[in-house]
Amino acid sequence: MFILRKYQEAAVAAGLEIIKSKKNGVLVLPTASGKSLVIAEIVKRSRLKTIVLQPTKEILEQNLEKLFAFGMNDVGIFSASMNEKTIGKVTIATIGSIIKHKTRFKEFELIIVDECDLVNSKTGQYEEFISSLGIPVIGTTATPYRMRYYLNSFGNAEPVVESRFLTRTRPRIFSTIKHITQIPDMFDKGYLCPIKYDAENTYDSNKIKNNSTGQGYDEKALLTYNHGQKIISRTVKAVKESSAKHVLIFMHFREESGQVINELKNLDIRCEEIAGITKKQDRENILREFRAGRTCAINVGVLTCGYDFPELDHIILARPTKSLRLYSQICGRGLRIAEGKECCIITDLCDNVKRFGEINSFVIEDVSDGKELWRLKSNKGYLTGVNLITGKDLEERQMTNALYYAVKNGQ
Repeated sequence: MFILRKYQEAAVAAGLEIIKSKKNGVLVLPTASGKSLVIAEIVKRSRLKTIVLQPTKEILEQNLEKLFAFGMNDVGIFSASMNEKTIGKVTIATIGSIIKHKTRFKEFELIIVDECDLVNSKTGQYEEFISSLGIPVIGTTATPYRMRYYLNSFGNAEPVVESRFLTRTRPRIFSTIKHITQIPDMFDKGYLCPIKYDAENTYDSNKIKNNSTGQGYDEKALLTYNHGQKIISRTVKAVKESSAKHVLIFMHFREESGQVINELKNLDIRCEEIAGITKKQDRENILREFRAGRTCAINVGVLTCGYDFPELDHIILARPTKSLRLYSQICGRGLRIAEGKECCIITDLCDNVKRFGEINSFVIEDVSDGKELWRLKSNKGYLTGVNLITGKDLEERQMTNALYYAVKNGQ
């Protein structure tokens, strides 16, 4: 038996309202807030033939566990990664497996998309599947925004890279945010683990050349800058001085990861790498040793969305990122509470905390008095609606543009 917390009950009620309104909507639920519980309860109370979509096997397994725990038996699993393609009254699926079988789901009545910030409203598998069925859609996510690149057409065209809320894109699939559980409230109520930050350094990602999309960094320039900032030796030092039992390091390059592992080995500190090329059995073995506290781990491009290990008590960010979503997901890995865990240390060797702010300060605001013009704000200021290339506030600029045209047209 699960007794839902008040915010979980509110999220479930909001989900049922989305179904009644027939307006696709989003439920914002931070990491460790129990998204899978909310999804299971919505499925249970709605009694509708439901498809639950998620991007990875790990998230699928979490949601499946909760559905079974809530007493649902007619559950199908449609996922190649699970070696099963069955259909039940509730079918839990990965989008890559279900996309070629849309016609088999024409009788379904509801779609729930977990990690709905991965939905591109213009194109892609999610958009194709959702459009083909034409039934109500509920999205759940901790990060209800997507990064996009475009040229600003006002005045001199300039490249813009910004994170924008899903409900503020054109076109859009989700028209409303129906529920928000705020991160500071979760901390205040003791549902999330306290964080200690170690983020004082001279790293300046503005000095690194952007890649062609502006959404990341030029690989060669990033590697060169990291070398100048002594990221390898600083990472080794952070691990050596850590008193935590479970240290998880995030790096961008396997070349850097290998050097860190070798230097730690010389200090009799065991460290293993998990990357996209790591074989399944090797990955499982490394994670088992990591959970037991017998090795620290370096993540190169994995272990963000959906990786659930509450005992994690030290995160080392040895890479910069422009992605607000990725930053949130990385910090979120350490937010869960666990027995004997007093806090999670976030050591930022780059300038992520300086740019984005502290995750426990993240608040979603409606800046339009009820018109759902949502923005994310931290102790560093607004994080969405900001050009990551220039640092300009695009919301203020848009209001200035609107005023300019109003005056020009004599309004």
